[in-house]
Amino acid sequence: MHAPRWLPVAGLILLSSLGGGCKASCADVCDKLVDCDGLPTQRMSSAECEESCKQESELYDSWGDVQKQDAFQAELDCLRDETCEDIAADTCYDETTWAY
Repeated sequence: MHAPRWLPVAGLILLSSLGGGCKASCADVCDKLVDCDGLPTQRMSSAECEESCKQESELYDSWGDVQKQDAFQAELDCLRDETCEDIAADTCYDETTWAY
């Protein structure tokens, strides 16, 4: 008995819907955060958020601090994956990630 032809395609679709190992970008995260009700980012444009995010990332890059870079990326991934309600409850916040 052979597996259905669509089975590998369904597996790829499932993996892509689970994040599939793709890293979250500042643009994706900021678009989401600006659209979330009840977050202080509503007063910030997506472009302002993205610029701030990129500055934070560039700061860790300039320090050569791989641990901070990894923690920052993990936070971006979390913000992309969690609901607005979970984000508002600080599910993704890690005080050791932020330099200021």
